[in-house]
Amino acid sequence: MKNSILTIVFALIALASFGQKSKSWTDLENMKTVMKQTFPPMMKDNDLTAAKKNAAELYEKAVALQNGKKPRAFRKAAMAEKFSAITANAKEMKDLVASKASDEDIKNSLVSFHGAFAAIAHHKKAGMGKGHKKGEMKGEGKMNHGDHKM
Repeated sequence: MKNSILTIVFALIALASFGQKSKSWTDLENMKTVMKQTFPPMMKDNDLTAAKKNAAELYEKAVALQNGKKPRAFRKAAMAEKFSAITANAKEMKDLVASKASDEDIKNSLVSFHGAFAAIAHHKKAGMGKGHKKGEMKGEGKMNHGDHKM
């Protein structure tokens, strides 16, 4: 009987602690998903097709990221400026795409946008996971910010 009770107690403790660690930041994960479809094609193949297609969605994701619930480390006043930068860059890119701006302007905007996003996504408290180096998002190749070429 004691063993059964202890087993149940340990199982509940383990479940509670795993549940807390597995909480994901949905808005950040949603933004990462779209960014992974958008940024690498431009970097690898100079292909802006995804950037043009995803510009409006990236802006929506940026607004959700800025206005949504954030982990405690990202609620500080100093972080608000970083979220504003993401949203401003996403809006600029969306507007450039909508106005059929030059590919060079869209590329420059995407690089700025990615840089602003990376300030949050690569933050040690963003839940990037173990085994990832700075400048590398989960599921992405080893692309460092210094590798940006245009």
